[in-house]
Amino acid sequence: MPEAPQTIEPKKAAPRRSPVRRALRISLALLSAALLVFLISRAAAPYLISSGLVRSAMERAVAQWTGHRVSIEGTPEIVFWPEPRVTLNAVTISKQTESGRKVLGRVEKLSASFGLYSAIQGRPRFKSFHFLKPEVFVDRDKDGRLDWASEGLLSAAVRQVASQAGGGQALSGDLDAPVGSITVENGSVRLTDAASGRDYALEGIAADISWPRLSGTLEAEASLTFAGRQFKLDFSSPQPLLLFGGKTAAMAFSLDGAAFSSAFEGVAGMGRADLGSGDLNLNLKDVPALLDWAGVRIAGLDKLKVASLRARLSRVENELRFDGLEFVLDDIRGSGILGLSRPKNGKPLLSGTLAFDRLNIADLLSSFSLDLPYEQPRDEARQPRLTQWLDFDLTLSASQAALPPFDLGDVAASILLTGKTARFDIADAAFEGGDITASYAGAEGDFSGGGSLTLAVRNADFGAVIDRMQIKGPLPRGRGSVDLALKTEDPLWATDLSEISGKLSFTTENGVLQAIDSQKFRELAATKAYYQLSAAGGEAGLPYNRLEFVATFGGGSAEIDKARLIGPNETLILSGIVPYQDKALAVSGDLVASDPARRSELPRIRFFVGGSWPDPVISPVQMPAEALPPLPGTVTPAP
Repeated sequence: MPEAPQTIEPKKAAPRRSPVRRALRISLALLSAALLVFLISRAAAPYLISSGLVRSAMERAVAQWTGHRVSIEGTPEIVFWPEPRVTLNAVTISKQTESGRKVLGRVEKLSASFGLYSAIQGRPRFKSFHFLKPEVFVDRDKDGRLDWASEGLLSAAVRQVASQAGGGQALSGDLDAPVGSITVENGSVRLTDAASGRDYALEGIAADISWPRLSGTLEAEASLTFAGRQFKLDFSSPQPLLLFGGKTAAMAFSLDGAAFSSAFEGVAGMGRADLGSGDLNLNLKDVPALLDWAGVRIAGLDKLKVASLRARLSRVENELRFDGLEFVLDDIRGSGILGLSRPKNGKPLLSGTLAFDRLNIADLLSSFSLDLPYEQPRDEARQPRLTQWLDFDLTLSASQAALPPFDLGDVAASILLTGKTARFDIADAAFEGGDITASYAGAEGDFSGGGSLTLAVRNADFGAVIDRMQIKGPLPRGRGSVDLALKTEDPLWATDLSEISGKLSFTTENGVLQAIDSQKFRELAATKAYYQLSAAGGEAGLPYNRLEFVATFGGGSAEIDKARLIGPNETLILSGIVPYQDKALAVSGDLVASDPARRSELPRIRFFVGGSWPDPVISPVQMPAEALPPLPGTVTPAP
C-alpha cells in the first residue's frame, strides 16, 4: 500500500518582547539607581556637610529675617533621614534700645529642613520650619502698627510692599524670599498695646502656616488659649505684608470658642476701627458665660442667653456701614442698617434704623447702662458707661413692644444719646385700643440715673389698664386720655414711687366708677357717722358722662387739683391729699345733683374719706345745707 503523505508543520516565530515590559524594566532600573544615589548621599552627607556651616547659615538666616542679634546655646542637632534637618536649641532674638537690650523672642527649639546639595555647596536653603515653645513679644502702637522687629528682610518687605490690583501684593524680586511651611508647637505671644494701655497674652498656640513666598498668600490654622479660654482660628490673606504694616488688607478668618464664634471675609486691618468692608458673622452661643469671661456687666441683658448677627460691612466716606443687618436675640429677630462714624470733635456715633419683631423697652433703656471692667477697685466717683465711648442716634420700630405691665403694638420710636443728651421717644404706638406717645430724657447723658418723662395717651380702654395694673378699689372704667409729666432721681423702671414727682391729668367719658352705688352711699350717709366704702358698693357702679382728674404729686403723696365726675344724675367732686406711698387717703368730697332742678330730690352730701386704699372709711358731714362751704370750682354768690 502506498504510504500516507506526511503533514509538515511550520516553525513557530520567537516571542517578541512587550514594549510595556521594556519600559517597566527601564523604570525599575532608574528608580533603583535614584534610590542608590539617595542612600549613598544620605550616608555620605555627614562627611560632606559641616554642622558648623549649617548652624552658621541658620543663624544668619534668622538674623537676616529679623534684622537683629541671634544667639544660640548648645550644639545644633543635624539629621539626614528621612530628610536633612537642623535643630537649634535655646534661640534668642534681641535688639539694642536706649534702655538696654530688649528681647524680641525666644525659641526652645527651632528646626528646619534644608537642601542637601545646596548645603554641600556651602549655601544651605531652609524650609519647613518648626518652632517648639516660641515666645514672641510684640508692641502695638496707637495707630495699630506692630513693632516686632524694625530691621531685617521681613521688615523691609513690610515697608516696601504695595497693594496690587485684584487683591494681591507686589514686592520687588530681591525681597520676595521663599518661606514655605511653618509649624508652631506650644507657642505664646505677648502683646503690649499702646492704644488701650493693656497687655494681652495668647498661650498654648499650635499652628500650621503655609506661606510659599513673602509676596504670596498666607494661610494658617491655629488653636490657642486667651484669658483662660480655648479658641480655634482659621486665617488667610493674599496681602499679609500690608496687614503686618498696619494697613487694611484682604483677609478671611473665623474664630471659634466655647461661648462665641465669628467669621469675616473682606478688607480689614489691625488698627483701631480698621474694619473696611466684607461679610461679618457673629454668633454668641452663651451670653452669660461670655460676659462673665469678659468681666462685663450690661444691665438689661442679664436674661439674654444667645445672640447672633450678620451684616455686610462697607465704607462710605468716614462711616462704616452695616448693610443688610440681621440679628437674633434669643427668640427676638430684627433687621436694619447701621452706620458707625467719628465726628471731628466727639465720640464715635452709631446711627441707623432697626426693626424688631418684639422689643422690651425697659431692657432696651437699661442696656445703655454698661459697667466695664477695670483693675482698680470701684467707687462711686467712677462708674464707666457705654455712653462714655459711643453716641447713639437710632430709629426703632417693632410689631410688638413690652412696657411692663403693658404691651404696645406697631411701635415707632427713636433713641438719641449724644454728649449730655439722652432721649428716648415713642412717636406712635397702639395702646389698649388707643394710642400713646412718650418722651423720656435722661438727666445724666444716659439712662443710668434719673430723668423726666412726658406721656400722652388717647382713647385708651382704662378698664383694661386697671386690670393689667391689678389695682383694686373704686376706679373708672371707660375710654379716656392721660397727660403725664414726671421726674425721678433714679431710672424710671427701677425707682420707688416716693421718688417720683410730677403732674397727672386724666379725662374719660361715658364710663362707670366701679364699686360705688350712690343710693346706698346716700342711705348710709343719712344713718351712719362713718362706714366702709365697700358697704356702699354695687355692681352697677356710678355712671358718668365725663370724668376729669388733675393731681400734682411728689414725695410719696399727691395733691388733688381737680377731681370732678359728672354723671347723668349726680356729680361727684373731690379735693385733698392722697399719700399713695402709704396707700392712704385724706380727701373731702361732695355728691350733688347734676341738674340744679333736682337738688331737692338729690340733696348735697359732704363727706371725708380717710383710712387706707382700697377700702377707706367714709365720714359724712352732718350740717345744714346752707352751712356747707361752696362747692370747689364754683363762685360764692354775693349776699
